[in-house]
Amino acid sequence: MFSRVLIANRGEIACRIIQSCHKLGLTAIAVYSEADRYARHIELADEAWPIGESAPSQSYLSVDAILEAARRSRAEAIHPGYGFLSEQAEFARRVMHAGLVFVGPDPDTIEQMGSKRAAKALMETVGVPVVPGYAGDNQDPVFLAAQAQSIGFPLLIKAVHGGGGRGMRLVREIGELPAALESARREALASFGDGSLLLERYIETPRHIEVQILGDRHGRVVHLFERECTLQRRYQKVWEESPSSLPAGESREALLQAALHAARAVRYVGAGTVEFVVDRSGAFHFLEMNTRLQVEHPVTEFVTGLDLVALQFEIAAGHPIPFRQEDVRCEGHAIEVRLYAENPQKDFLPTAGRLDRLDLPDIIRVDTGYRTGDRVGTDYDTLIAKLIAQGPTRAACLAKLVRALAATWVAPLATNLPLLEGLARNPEVAQAHVDTGFITTHLAELILTPEPTLHHLAALAWATTRAWEIDDSSPWGVRDAFRIGHLPATLNFTGPRGPFALTIRSGQDPGSWHLGLDGVEHPVETRWLTPESLWVAVEGCARTGHARRLRNRLRIDFGTDAVDFETHFDDTRPTRPIEQDAGRLVSPFPGRIVKITVCANQAVAAGSPLVIIEGMKMEYTLRAPYPGRIRTVSCEEGAAVAMDQPLMELDPDLVTP
Repeated sequence: MFSRVLIANRGEIACRIIQSCHKLGLTAIAVYSEADRYARHIELADEAWPIGESAPSQSYLSVDAILEAARRSRAEAIHPGYGFLSEQAEFARRVMHAGLVFVGPDPDTIEQMGSKRAAKALMETVGVPVVPGYAGDNQDPVFLAAQAQSIGFPLLIKAVHGGGGRGMRLVREIGELPAALESARREALASFGDGSLLLERYIETPRHIEVQILGDRHGRVVHLFERECTLQRRYQKVWEESPSSLPAGESREALLQAALHAARAVRYVGAGTVEFVVDRSGAFHFLEMNTRLQVEHPVTEFVTGLDLVALQFEIAAGHPIPFRQEDVRCEGHAIEVRLYAENPQKDFLPTAGRLDRLDLPDIIRVDTGYRTGDRVGTDYDTLIAKLIAQGPTRAACLAKLVRALAATWVAPLATNLPLLEGLARNPEVAQAHVDTGFITTHLAELILTPEPTLHHLAALAWATTRAWEIDDSSPWGVRDAFRIGHLPATLNFTGPRGPFALTIRSGQDPGSWHLGLDGVEHPVETRWLTPESLWVAVEGCARTGHARRLRNRLRIDFGTDAVDFETHFDDTRPTRPIEQDAGRLVSPFPGRIVKITVCANQAVAAGSPLVIIEGMKMEYTLRAPYPGRIRTVSCEEGAAVAMDQPLMELDPDLVTP
């Protein structure tokens, strides 16, 4: 076994790999870009080496920089993690040519499976079902349009080289095809360096099921059962679990065997994943093979009791898989959710900035590369943490996840936490009645926060008044009247359903007071257990919860029920009229202007594409929010733009052009 491992990655996956290195007694060597100089994976590693500027192309995607760091650090093996160079065959070849061990499959396997076109062709020859479509070399738009007509609509455009939803577009009618092909090709070229596309029939309301496989150099290939990755947004996973909700029996066993056929067909070595789409009839079709460790590998580790990263190291060192297929058991249930810095209420646009408050639960496994005080930047994926719950049954696992999400809080950045909480509470999700479009069709109800209870409101009022008492540096300190014993008549807040007011009145004993809501008073008793946990009794019913605060934001939770609030400590301050920004369109995130589709004085309809922006590993089209006429355009193609930077002005028009 080698003893010094360089981890060619960052964030939570680098931290995860470091754990297994230390478990096996290996020296963990990290690398870092300028943006990651003080990142968590640097802190956990035994040593760390700089590899360049913040931009991935100048650091984590630079083969020369990675290999130079390996030479200087005397590394004997390189683990690529996932993303970045993990599925680049040429990187694997250069690692091996440098005399190092590549912790992953052979370069030829990566190359063959990295092409969806080649992968589908091979799967057909070994009898693995594939989705009907076109995966040929002819990339002429006119020819592709003819193929699309033959396949039928709706269909999916996919990048031949790539994954993660990038370079993928859903097309429902022929008129949408030209723009979709152009956009998909541009994104594929930017993400993977190859703009080749393929077309596939789009299977309505499918499930996304994948099988974890392991192979060694002694000819043994095993599966570690399947994971369900059906709950997605933007064709990217946000919720994964094992086992899947497929009924046990011949169909599930056939899917597992198909994954083994796929792995054997390429003489697979290491950890990998075979992905399938399952239609409403239960028929499954091969999607792709991921020749790396998956983001969602922890759920498989929970149900099998295996350390997949440690197994990767053992296999890369030439050791045989230490068990047979019949030795592997799938016990209990595990669910992983991905906590992203993004705003579900704004089309999941990524957010960036400092994590002034990062509270992650301690009752479940959490994989993260961040700490309170770190910054979520604009150069990399915005995944903050993976939260993984385990239980003897799916119901028990869900209950544990709900409680863990209630104890999670990120501020001030917008995150997808409301979506994750909505999914965990949703009765359809609880019954596994989902498909890959579930989040899109149910988004409004999923991000609707439950109404606060009287216990939430009592804790909110008490935590707010306590803030004035103990923290003179807080914004609340500007009002001397806000003291326990001199309680104000009214406190103003914003909650899940908008602004509201509470009245509070002192009682006879310390900790005894009255909460007023909508003209009705309720007797309350409160006492603090720790600086952020409190005991609250409303009309005699007692509950223990937490009140977390960052400036004017509070999150109140009681076990499984969490509600977010904002407090307004100065209701007399002037507010900027909404009309001030009317007609001003700004960039929703930092990025680069790829294309401007309009010009000054041009009339546009509501929903018309105006500007295409690329950044944070995605391409976004800014559309007209209403019909009107472009007054000015203040951006240029190819130019970098900051978040909220003005791009153009749109005068509203009462008549749609």
